[in-house]
Amino acid sequence: MRPVPVVVCLVLATISTSRSLELRDFVGGRGRNWNAINVLENGDGELRAGNYQAARRDFDAAIRADPTLWVAIYWRAKLSAIEHKWQQVVTDCNEVLRQESTFVEAAILRGVAYSELGRHAAALHELNSVIALRPSRVEAFAWALERRAWLRATSPDASVRNARAAIDDAKKACSMSQWKDAETIDTLATASAAAGDFDSAVRYEQQARQASGAGGLGKVLQHHLAVFQQHRQVTAR
Repeated sequence: MRPVPVVVCLVLATISTSRSLELRDFVGGRGRNWNAINVLENGDGELRAGNYQAARRDFDAAIRADPTLWVAIYWRAKLSAIEHKWQQVVTDCNEVLRQESTFVEAAILRGVAYSELGRHAAALHELNSVIALRPSRVEAFAWALERRAWLRATSPDASVRNARAAIDDAKKACSMSQWKDAETIDTLATASAAAGDFDSAVRYEQQARQASGAGGLGKVLQHHLAVFQQHRQVTAR
């Protein structure tokens, strides 16, 4: 017999700070449409396999079947981010937060989308608001700090850019992730370079190349290392 689905909530006790939020971290959907939930699960499998068109088809179908299944809307927003469809990310995150205002991951992702759309002040405001809440899920808190660090280190907007504050944020995020996440350490290296500390930038970048997740960022991390060794800054990943 299936467990009765409830308002979507996180199974916090099962979450490690070293990995991203996964579909299995949710108890169920707000509605009770198991067809929608099954289609969402199938779409998640397609997403993991890199079959983005099939994943979007499933996510769209799940949402049509149960518009209250906001987890499916968030998963579609994650897919849109992978595909750099940033305005679609904003639209879906708006709907997720309308249905579940406490789901901070949607606010963080919306902040990322604002940044990619060139709305840097709006992105900073969004991330500031999330960080002020001090999210209970450590991985979400670390992600928000890392994203604010990246924004402060790379933004062309002088009112947003703040290399020293970026270093503080990045170090906190690295500590929360136990210095095991390559992307977060790369952000610290980038912030160090933005502050003119290229020796530290090189050292941190070398550390990032040995951390978890470095394989998927191999070319990026190698490029960043070469740039820092030339005493230059980076503005993109």
